Amino acid sequence: MIFNHTSERKQSNILLLTATITPPAGVPLLQRANPHDRLQDYERSLKFYLPLLNRCIDSIVFAENSNSDVSVLQNMVDLAGFTDRVEFIVFDGLDHPPIYGRAYGEFKLNDYVMNNSHIINSPTQNREILVWKVTGRYMVKNLYRIITRKPSSFDIYYNCRHVPKRWADMFLMSWTIKGYQACLQNMYHKLIADKEQLIQPEEVFIDLMEQPIPNIKIVRRFNQIPLIDGYRGSDNQNYSEGKNLWKFYLRSIGCKLFPWLWI
Repeated sequence: MIFNHTSERKQSNILLLTATITPPAGVPLLQRANPHDRLQDYERSLKFYLPLLNRCIDSIVFAENSNSDVSVLQNMVDLAGFTDRVEFIVFDGLDHPPIYGRAYGEFKLNDYVMNNSHIINSPTQNREILVWKVTGRYMVKNLYRIITRKPSSFDIYYNCRHVPKRWADMFLMSWTIKGYQACLQNMYHKLIADKEQLIQPEEVFIDLMEQPIPNIKIVRRFNQIPLIDGYRGSDNQNYSEGKNLWKFYLRSIGCKLFPWLWI
């Protein structure tokens, strides 16, 4: 399970892939709900991320919270020869009303992983843990560039947008153990979905994270705009097609030309 790091390595980049293969009925704003389709999404993304273990990622934690069968994914890892560097955590973490929403369930899952992952909590010396949380159905095609071009130091690293409205992208974020414990632990209690769906969790999260926390460094804008390939849960549209792909190019250009304009 634990990858042996060289003595000069100061950081370990651990990829956390969050997963819900079998979502319950009644989750707000969820159209991609078929377990077969979702499992295929996770297969595609895991296949994409495994080669990054030899490049920018030291270990992978795949965490599934609907107590579903992940044997096909485990077999994929075994065949790739990465059994000792990929940890699977499967548990029943959906013991809350589905109306609470996906953000509630995912941040509750994050807490479980941070408390129970052997890889994240291993006592290896001379390293700082950086967890890179990705919604497990999504392939962040430029994750290598995002990791290798990360800021020199941070406790929380995520991406905010202020145009056309204030919004925090929660499909990808990174944290240290210190940052997680200070800012994100038990956050899920504050992200219960609004019953009328007037305020999204991403809008709540951005406000919560702007509250100052002593001795915690928060970087709120990625140096590289994520390029996502995968089907959005809310409307079943692929991020890498049509207008969604054009949004990526627009944001990338805006980031370079107008870095103060967070779009």
